[in-house]
Amino acid sequence: MLKDHMFEFYFDQMNELVFLAEVKNQHLYYKKMNKAAAKLVRCQGEAGMRLESVLLERVVYHSLYPY
Repeated sequence: MLKDHMFEFYFDQMNELVFLAEVKNQHLYYKKMNKAAAKLVRCQGEAGMRLESVLLERVVYHSLYPY
């Protein structure tokens, strides 16, 4: 339980954009993003959305996941 709290603390404190994602059918689906990422993409969606639809530009998505 303490590990989870420590992970959450450090995850949200990072200045870098951090997405936790999973691959399904050759697409990335985000499970969680840190505060820096949420602020940049202004995400109002729920976890489970395709990362491609969350990021502002397809170019950014394709540089992360070029398939």
